[in-house]
Amino acid sequence: MGIYDFLLIAAGGAIGSIIRGILSAFLIGFSPMPTLVANLIGAFLIGILMKLMDNSMNPESFRAFWIIGLCGGFTTFSAFGMEMVGFIKASQWGLCIGYAFVSVIGSITAIFAGFRLYSYFQA
Repeated sequence: MGIYDFLLIAAGGAIGSIIRGILSAFLIGFSPMPTLVANLIGAFLIGILMKLMDNSMNPESFRAFWIIGLCGGFTTFSAFGMEMVGFIKASQWGLCIGYAFVSVIGSITAIFAGFRLYSYFQA
């Protein structure tokens, strides 16, 4: 990766972080909800973007901006981890297990849904 790719990552990351902040401002209340929604939307978007990258003229730059930058700035694994620790400290085991399950399985499912949606519109 060259300096151009790092600039693309920085630009995408800034945009993704701003969008994440806007999402968090709208979804106040139940603390893990903004993180869960961001991670599921990000996973779905990555599913679509991975398929789009296959047709890109410059897949490395595409990946740098859209996947590493934008989606990386938008999604947040560290906040997920922090929220899990909060559930554990509060002995909220049901919420902890449910949140982990929905986050992990939901993200995998969202990526496949993004793949399928892209394939559907390509047919």
